[in-house]
Amino acid sequence: SAFDWPCEVFAMVKHNNEIPNQHFHKDWMRRVRTWFDQPAKKVARRNARKEKAARAAPRPVGQLRPAVQCQTARYNMRVRAGRGFTLAELKAAGISRNVARTIGISVDYRRTNKCQESLEANVQRLKTYLSKLVWNEKKATGAIDVAGKATVSSIDTAFPVKPSAPVAEFVTVDDKLRSKEAYQATRELFNEPLRAVIRMKKAREAEDK
Repeated sequence: SAFDWPCEVFAMVKHNNEIPNQHFHKDWMRRVRTWFDQPAKKVARRNARKEKAARAAPRPVGQLRPAVQCQTARYNMRVRAGRGFTLAELKAAGISRNVARTIGISVDYRRTNKCQESLEANVQRLKTYLSKLVWNEKKATGAIDVAGKATVSSIDTAFPVKPSAPVAEFVTVDDKLRSKEAYQATRELFNEPLRAVIRMKKAREAEDK
């Protein structure tokens, strides 16, 4: 009969464990999110970009971006497109921050220039952009004339951010260079700011006396 099973079959679990109470009937198919419209969405986004470019014509799509260095010591030798031009760069190029946004120039009021080289490079980039900008008297916006007659549809393609190729310099090694100690020279350059502070402190003490 059904009650002739051994007692081990109906034995309780050992130790103070959690009683098995798994639920495997949670109707999971209603909670799965599918993405079958991915190819169609791709086509829709592409068509939307074409319509936007047609509405903005002859004005190109996009904004002019500055050339900035990447962050961290690992990537700081690489050049990429930044968020926007600094206020100092716009001022040096003679462009107002409010007018810059209306003619396709991005503005970043948070970034600051750390060196004169980057400032001059981005100012030259702005001047090149303004020299190729064709103003429209009827509208506040204009087209960008790159090759004299050709009007571009995208600013990114007309003004790409290209990294500058490093130029190797060759030096003839003579007796004067051989006599110098490289390690000693680097240590002297490293200690020069500290020595300058000490010299200023001694000169100040001498004046007080």
